[in-house]
Amino acid sequence: MTLDYLRQSLFFFRNHANKLALIQIPFLALVSIVQYQLLQGIDTDTDQIRHSIFISSSLDLALMPVYWGATLLYLRSVLQGEPLGVGQALVMGLACWGRLLLTYILTALAISSGLLLFIVPGIYIGIRLAFAEFYCVMEGKGPLQSISASWNTTKEFFWPLFQGLALIIGLLLAIELTLGQMLNEQQDLMMLVSLVIQFLGVVPTIFAYRLYCVMKEGDRPA
Repeated sequence: MTLDYLRQSLFFFRNHANKLALIQIPFLALVSIVQYQLLQGIDTDTDQIRHSIFISSSLDLALMPVYWGATLLYLRSVLQGEPLGVGQALVMGLACWGRLLLTYILTALAISSGLLLFIVPGIYIGIRLAFAEFYCVMEGKGPLQSISASWNTTKEFFWPLFQGLALIIGLLLAIELTLGQMLNEQQDLMMLVSLVIQFLGVVPTIFAYRLYCVMKEGDRPA
């Protein structure tokens, strides 16, 4: 069944890539440009590098709940048969900015703590918290409620989630590493490739949302 869910997710992405791109790429491009400008001309001064990374990371963290909230609301609206416009999705996404930001921060801390324990616990925690953002945005739950709900409902979906996410993310990483080696000396082109890979990161989210919908319908994964 995992392959069926993957096919459905890819079909959804192909049909809605244009709208998803309009929601995400302006924000991804802004962060990439700021990061590129901050790191341009910096020497080996560690303090300067840390300062630049802090600024770009803070900007990325601040913008993530905006475009991801809009993305998730757009996914739901399509399945409900009433697709939101890009502007509508972004405006509605702003309403859940605070709680989604905290959900992302707490989830990242939990996964990072697990990764420190020989990696495998971090992967396990990441899979079990895969539904947290959906509970936060779709159902309006707070950060801790969203994380708790995800932990409680992903037990039966662990293997389909693990298989699908490992395949998609592994493929994206392999493509990025391969192209990174090929385009090592072409920074501008590499920046464009990185932007596309970041945008393709919406595919694992679509896959996880597909399984979230299966869970909400009361079906069991095969």
